[in-house]
Amino acid sequence: MASILLVDDDEVSRHVVRKMIERDGHQVEEAGDGEAALAAMDAGLLPDCIVLDLMMPRVGGVDVLRRMRSDARWQQIPVLLMTSLDDGPEVDQARTMGFRRHFIKAYWHAGDLLQTIVSASKPATTEVVAHN
Repeated sequence: MASILLVDDDEVSRHVVRKMIERDGHQVEEAGDGEAALAAMDAGLLPDCIVLDLMMPRVGGVDVLRRMRSDARWQQIPVLLMTSLDDGPEVDQARTMGFRRHFIKAYWHAGDLLQTIVSASKPATTEVVAHN
């Protein structure tokens, strides 16, 4: 299955989401803020997908995305936002840098998150169609 980096400063949220993702057979690494996430990736962690909160101390989600999109090692890693923000400048900034899907913490559904993780973690394939 997929390797997931779960980045959220809320320990309870991380615990709940981690258990749900692991129950679906995925491997989960955790980071309590953006600084820890970037440090882990700098040290060689290369997840198949990142579940990222936006509002965190020290280094927030927008800064993580900015750094990821400017580093060739991480540009193609799919990012799923899971944040309490439904809109606003942080979401707009994240949107310009690109993410796969935005989950609002109070309203997300486990099945939707897991399905999106599986879909986002699959390697991109090119379909070749023969014309006769």
